[in-house]
Amino acid sequence: MSHAAPARGTTGRSHPTSHHPALSRASIGWPLLLAVLYGCWGATMQRDAGPITWRNVLFGIGSGLVVGVLAFVLHKGMTPAIPREARAAVWAVFGGAIFGYLHSLSGASILRCVGLGLALGVAVFVSVFYRYYTKEPAPEGSQR
Repeated sequence: MSHAAPARGTTGRSHPTSHHPALSRASIGWPLLLAVLYGCWGATMQRDAGPITWRNVLFGIGSGLVVGVLAFVLHKGMTPAIPREARAAVWAVFGGAIFGYLHSLSGASILRCVGLGLALGVAVFVSVFYRYYTKEPAPEGSQR
């Protein structure tokens, strides 16, 4: 009986179980993109169609840095050991809060800001939970 040989370029060893390398392009790239977009949007909302001032620019840089660092820390800190529901809930709270805050800069009522933040949070929860549920292996001892 013959056995299949390992494919060219492979050693036959198993790969590490970690899905998140120390610093990959995605782990730095998407928080950086989010920070830039959030900072630009925040500076524009705070400016309120007036002239561009240093205060607007500093607000955009500061808010972008805070959101980018929080997104990076959440992305790197949440391991697959944490239940999917909890990870999806954390991302939902994060997304809803940052969106609700930026919408509040437009001068809208607090109820509208909270409502839109909740709506976005629910959408983030559903999409992130779906991603975790379909792309990660099932935890030990559970059935799908």
